[in-house]
Amino acid sequence: MTGEVLWEARRGIHLAHLACMDTELDAWQNSRAQQKLRTIAGTYEPGLPQNCRLPGLLWFFAVMLTGDMDRLRVIIDASIRTCRETPGLDWELASGLQMRANFLANRTDWAGDAARDADESLDIYRRLGDDWGTAEALSARAEAQERKGDHARAAADYEAAIGHAERLGARAQAAVLRARLGSALLEAGEDERGERLLREVIAQHEDSHSEAMPAARLFLAGRLGMTGRVPEAREHLRRLRQDFRIAYFIVFDAYILGAEAWLDAMEGRYEECLGRIRKGLERAADPLSEAITPHMRSGYLLIGARALSALDGGRRARDAARCLGAVDALLPPGHVAQRQEREARVQAERRARAVLGDTAFEAAYAEGGGLSLEEAAALL
Repeated sequence: MTGEVLWEARRGIHLAHLACMDTELDAWQNSRAQQKLRTIAGTYEPGLPQNCRLPGLLWFFAVMLTGDMDRLRVIIDASIRTCRETPGLDWELASGLQMRANFLANRTDWAGDAARDADESLDIYRRLGDDWGTAEALSARAEAQERKGDHARAAADYEAAIGHAERLGARAQAAVLRARLGSALLEAGEDERGERLLREVIAQHEDSHSEAMPAARLFLAGRLGMTGRVPEAREHLRRLRQDFRIAYFIVFDAYILGAEAWLDAMEGRYEECLGRIRKGLERAADPLSEAITPHMRSGYLLIGARALSALDGGRRARDAARCLGAVDALLPPGHVAQRQEREARVQAERRARAVLGDTAFEAAYAEGGGLSLEEAAALL
């Protein structure tokens, strides 16, 4: 290798290192590492053919980790367009469509159809006979269906994806899919089966650092909290923090803080709940958290409203109603609330209405509808 080919190969090595960042997440959160990420993010332009396949495809991680989600959308769209226009990039097109489906499912503020992208990706992978890709496309379609509230269809796709992963002997991938299936079943109302599946994933990987474990423990902790088994739920969150370094990565730490705050509210520990919510809001405001989970802070406002509605005998009920008004105004059209989110909202509104009465509640709720996210967060 000489000249530009050699330089591109060297850049590929740096991108491969970036792809392994999940084993050393803290190493990417200092100023020197962030400068490297910005350098990588600025090296390429959207639509270059070498960025449609590995290792060049990994460039998008640097863009994501610097929080530039607007540019990330441009990059993904340009990559798909290049694949369509370039002969011989069928597999790369399927990969790009599956990636875009994942982002569209989690960002209702982006225009597009996650299920349509996942369907097209699935068709290509099946035509190519790629079991791994087929499993990933099925998983992406399942996630899109979950975000639309169609949890039964999502569960069916997760089950089909598990079959493809098992045929490959991809045990880690199958375990992650089982955890996602367990969550979908809980949302679909198949509580016993969903909980049993999550417990099986945890039991089978108890002594390992399987990437399925964080999700399985989080999903199970949510289920346990909603059914009054708070001490066991807390133990799962404790084990998460003890066993997995990813628990202290800013995005995942924010998730766990939200789960811990929810359990505080369930036990009537409202001051502690609000303390955790304030910490969680700080982490959720990080550019990376905002890029990956843009609606996390709205979820925190709901949990905070649940605590405010009951704090000091309802003294802060008006602020709870204002938070609920802000949440409903800030969520994008088409947002489908998950079960825990719905329960937190029902409980907060019921308590606030009981204290304030309908007229005062509606007035405070309407006032909250005019607040910015930052203004609503200040109420906590």
